[in-house]
Amino acid sequence: MEKVTIDEVRDLIKADKIKPSDLFGADILAEDPSVKGLIETENRRAVAGEYAHRKRGEEGFDKTKGELEKQLADLKAEANTLRIATATGKVRPLYDAQKVTRKLTEKQATFIEGRLDKFKPTKLEDVEKEFNFYLDSEVDEFGKIAKLMGIEEKAAGGGGDKSGGTGPEVTPAGDATLNKYIDPAKNLFIKLA
Repeated sequence: MEKVTIDEVRDLIKADKIKPSDLFGADILAEDPSVKGLIETENRRAVAGEYAHRKRGEEGFDKTKGELEKQLADLKAEANTLRIATATGKVRPLYDAQKVTRKLTEKQATFIEGRLDKFKPTKLEDVEKEFNFYLDSEVDEFGKIAKLMGIEEKAAGGGGDKSGGTGPEVTPAGDATLNKYIDPAKNLFIKLA
């Protein structure tokens, strides 16, 4: 029997179009070192491709997420600004109602009206409550300033003094030097309506 060379076997396999799996089983082919190396290379390439694909997807997601979070923060800030503007629009009617309810004196009303724009509500649902606190503080502030100026306000119902009364009464201080502070012509801080 004549010995067949590898080249002759290859030529025969090519001529008959025989596949390696027709000659050998999958187990034998999988154990072949060249096939193993090829499989490992393809696996590494597939894993690297998947990793790169996922990384690109995550970067896109992070970028989109950041943009959406910024848009959401901007919209929340804009909504809050609009709520405060709406609440600020309610201040004048609230003041007019409280002016009557609290029976503010003319001087108290003038003082508070001049400082009304300083009131900035923080919560739309609590505007009335916040405004009441603001008015209380303004009436107290007026009382302190009036005392410094030598003006004594008799209690007006609902004003700074909660005891109630008949109306404002300005009593000049006994010292003649203090009279210049309560004279509207000499004191720039006293405005006449």
